[in-house]
Amino acid sequence: MKPERPPSSSMWAAGKALCILSTFTYGLLTALIDVLDPHHLRNPAWPGHARFHLLWLISGGALGALVSIYLFWTATPRTLWRIRTGALLGALHIGGFFVAALFKNAAGAEFDADGRVLFGFLPPAMLHLGTSAALLFAGVRLCHPEGKTT
Repeated sequence: MKPERPPSSSMWAAGKALCILSTFTYGLLTALIDVLDPHHLRNPAWPGHARFHLLWLISGGALGALVSIYLFWTATPRTLWRIRTGALLGALHIGGFFVAALFKNAAGAEFDADGRVLFGFLPPAMLHLGTSAALLFAGVRLCHPEGKTT
């Protein structure tokens, strides 16, 4: 078995930066969009109870993102568990989006209030959260020790 070597400092820095960028995009940017977009939290057509549930989701996602950013920012190669924990929080939040996407038809839900799609088939939210997931995966991978596959 090949001995573990910590990632190079440039790989480590790049990995942490990708994790932080991903966390900003899935947690804080999404929260800002949901608060400012008139089709979301401020939509007067939605019942107050539905807006409360969205505010709850926004708050949970943003708070989880802030915790993850702290974990990524303070992680060192000796505290790799911080990267893993931050990534787990992100995977739960992003995973929740993809579970909702899977069951959206059963719930009578839509990706976008205006029916927007990119390239003729791709809802913007899928591109947004898919990109966030890819950035998070790449960042975590760059932070893992060389020679270690788990």
